[in-house]
Amino acid sequence: MELTTQKNHKIKYLLKILIPILIYQLANYSAQFIDTVMTGRYNEVHLAGVSIGGSLYSPFFTMLTGIVSGLVPIVGQYLGQKKKEKIIEVMRQYLLIGIFLAFLLFLFGWIFLKPTLGIMNLELSVEMIAFEYLSWLSLGLVPLLLFSVMRSFVDALGLTKLSMLLMVLVVPLNVFFNYSLIYGQFGFPEMGGPGAGLGTALAYWGLLFIAYFVFKWHSELKKYPIFKWEGIRLSLWKEPFKIGFPIGLSIFAEVAIFCFVGLLMAGFGTTVIAAHQAAMNFAILIYAFPISISTALTIIVSFEVGQKNILSAIQYSKIGILTSFIIAVVTLVCLAINLTTIASFYGSEEEFIKITIQFLAYSLLFQLFDAIAAPIQGILRGYKDVQMPFILCLIGYWLIGLPIGFLLHYGFNFGPFSYWIGLILGLMSNCTFLVFRLKRAVIKNKINRGGNDVSNTK
Repeated sequence: MELTTQKNHKIKYLLKILIPILIYQLANYSAQFIDTVMTGRYNEVHLAGVSIGGSLYSPFFTMLTGIVSGLVPIVGQYLGQKKKEKIIEVMRQYLLIGIFLAFLLFLFGWIFLKPTLGIMNLELSVEMIAFEYLSWLSLGLVPLLLFSVMRSFVDALGLTKLSMLLMVLVVPLNVFFNYSLIYGQFGFPEMGGPGAGLGTALAYWGLLFIAYFVFKWHSELKKYPIFKWEGIRLSLWKEPFKIGFPIGLSIFAEVAIFCFVGLLMAGFGTTVIAAHQAAMNFAILIYAFPISISTALTIIVSFEVGQKNILSAIQYSKIGILTSFIIAVVTLVCLAINLTTIASFYGSEEEFIKITIQFLAYSLLFQLFDAIAAPIQGILRGYKDVQMPFILCLIGYWLIGLPIGFLLHYGFNFGPFSYWIGLILGLMSNCTFLVFRLKRAVIKNKINRGGNDVSNTK
């Protein structure tokens, strides 16, 4: 990590950290993007099945990766305090936590997946595809969570370019396995939508093995012998869960509301399900921009707070939020004039494209509020302020956004678009709450910058 004083140097350093993270996130989201596009071109029914499967899988998996991401502020502050041995201890336990979380999610799916699909009143073919897709995808849980731990550690060290290079490798692997298994190429069986699940799982296993050898080889990473077995030390699990669990729950609350809306689309027919998935898939891809800035700000702010450079952390925060908003405005304009082209990526049927364009138009509004909310969440995590943002997220999405969606659907007959309008209003509320929370956190840490524990923002 670098200490900088001039504003232009801070901008350059933020971009140095940000750009590799952005490429990483685009590569990360490309896995779901590739699954959706390739399955959509296979046929609409398989796309609907993969859509339902993804809606059930995403909130739980992202919650677990959110828990793992709590490693970044912990390591960041230890780096600022120059506590190398503490970093090694925490990392070894985090690898075990990753395996533990993967096992929990696998067990949860094994018990509840079939009954959940059974009560959704789906077309039988869609239900079967969703079940098979998730069954194959679950084989990639362990490697992806372990890689998430390793990637969070690499990011916390400021080696974001390395994270980017590792994640970029998963794209050609995913394309190859998906193409081979969905369409039955190169001697592989033709599996359709379920093949996307297996292809993604195989790609993540390949990524984990590559990452392991990089950790053994890289000069900076070799300084941290994290793969040495020292047993389960539950006393060291307290802080990871104290920091990571609220982050995971906050991400769960945010992702789950979008996925829940995806499940509600089942009542509007296969074409609407597929169109919703296509639009949401592209919106998630664009979300890579604000979430990358959020991650970069967590890395930098946590380090500055560890060094007790609170004023520097504030400067980085302002630069990050402004950068995010400018990018959002530019991308919004570019996408607004290309909605038809984007919709045609996912399918060719006229009715499907028409509905997808309408969903995409609503998704543009997400960008403006995400451009402010996501960076603020990253800043607050840098201060280890994670519990109240989780509560604010619950209020915004579940107590404001979702009820508005139901009201517009059942009271005003807005159809499937009711829930998208509700999501937008929920996100706007959450954004407003977070702005006030950030102001409070900054004031609190200005007072405490003389030496008090920065984690005490409540």
